Amino acid sequence: MAGIGFRIQKILRGDSYIDSIKAYFYSAAVCSGPWILSIITLFCLSYFAPDNIDAYEIILFRTIIIYIYAFSLILIGFLHLVLTRYLADKLFQKEEEALVPAFNSTALVVLCLQLLIGAVFFSFTEMSSIMKFFCTLTYMTISMIWIVMIFLTALRDYQAVSIAFLAGTLFTLASSFLLGKYFELEGYVAGFFLGQMVTLILLSARIFIEFSSKRMFDRLIFRFLWKHKALLFAGFFYNLAIWIDKIVFWVSDKAVEIQPLLRAYPIYDTAVFFAFLTIIPTLSLFIIHVETDFYNKYRDYYSRILNRGTYSEIKRAKNEMVKSIQRGIKLLVTTQGIISLAVITFAPEIAGILHMQWIQIPTFRVLILGAYLHSLLLVAIIGIMYFDFTRLACLITFLFLVTNGVFTWITTFMDFHFVGYGYLFSCFVTLVIAYYTLSNYVNKLEYLTFGLQPVGFHREEEIT
Repeated sequence: MAGIGFRIQKILRGDSYIDSIKAYFYSAAVCSGPWILSIITLFCLSYFAPDNIDAYEIILFRTIIIYIYAFSLILIGFLHLVLTRYLADKLFQKEEEALVPAFNSTALVVLCLQLLIGAVFFSFTEMSSIMKFFCTLTYMTISMIWIVMIFLTALRDYQAVSIAFLAGTLFTLASSFLLGKYFELEGYVAGFFLGQMVTLILLSARIFIEFSSKRMFDRLIFRFLWKHKALLFAGFFYNLAIWIDKIVFWVSDKAVEIQPLLRAYPIYDTAVFFAFLTIIPTLSLFIIHVETDFYNKYRDYYSRILNRGTYSEIKRAKNEMVKSIQRGIKLLVTTQGIISLAVITFAPEIAGILHMQWIQIPTFRVLILGAYLHSLLLVAIIGIMYFDFTRLACLITFLFLVTNGVFTWITTFMDFHFVGYGYLFSCFVTLVIAYYTLSNYVNKLEYLTFGLQPVGFHREEEIT
């Protein structure tokens, strides 16, 4: 994402407030477009539904969409990090023609797999055949949008990406309202599917326009995926960790059964999704300021190594890189801290605007604090991945998964006022361990860079 960050950063060089607003809008759309717009879309479709769709159908619709986003993201998690690594390697080797074959190969496998999973899952529900059909198509479409999001790291046209998300959201709202008005809930789901298809088509078109290739598929990509199993599981653990607290509540006695296999805990689900919106500033700042500054220092450090610089030059470059990390963390901690504190302070007023129940306000505040820690944890994990500490990333994400699941499970036996504390303490524990281990690794980075190289194996082969 640093490449997009450098391009968006140029907009900030303008003197007007409009330039600043445009820069942060583009960064937010690129880094979390589907996530932000899906929450906004669900909010609008839930509270401004046509009169012919009753309250139960709204809850059913919202539950279906949440399940689609949850399980599509969890399963795509297997590909997230390792596919990103594959693209990064190809771009570094200046093999841009490999991106389209990689996209086609991945898309083919994902569509076939998610078609099977979606069809089987929704077949056990008590919905109509048309509903099951459009739910399965939506599930496949959302899965493909997650795949496209991975390839967005290579796209240069951030304006087209932002426009695609905005156009898709507007089309989703319009088509859902229109079809829902005439075909009730089935039309509502069909309209949502059509809107997501618009987003997918626009984004996919950008990939084919920017990267041409004579090949259609790339079978070697699957060998690469299997070779980097640590990245496979790190991505899966992290995405599952994001949703495990919701899943624990869904299967608990606190949840409400909407239909067979479709359970919800609206008090928690609504609060946590709106809490996630509060960390958009962290993601925007990270792309525009933190990652771009760090990347320059990071590249300088490894350039010194590759160009056989002296130890003092390498040490100096490392110190500059560490200072960049410290500046970035300080910026994120203070900026996001102020925003989160403001939202916590005005939580009652914000809850009223968002049509949240008054009993959700304490949970909302706890989840805002948890999301704040979660954003810092995400930055730490990205830092770990930058230095290619894949096993450490796998352990940290697994720790996040286990603690979030176990701590949340414990709160299901407690009073309602403890809802959300499992997620909060999980983020805190994982964050502390992640930053401690990352700091420890960075302190001995020279040793890890040189000492762990397989020099001995090569010398042994030469002798024999």
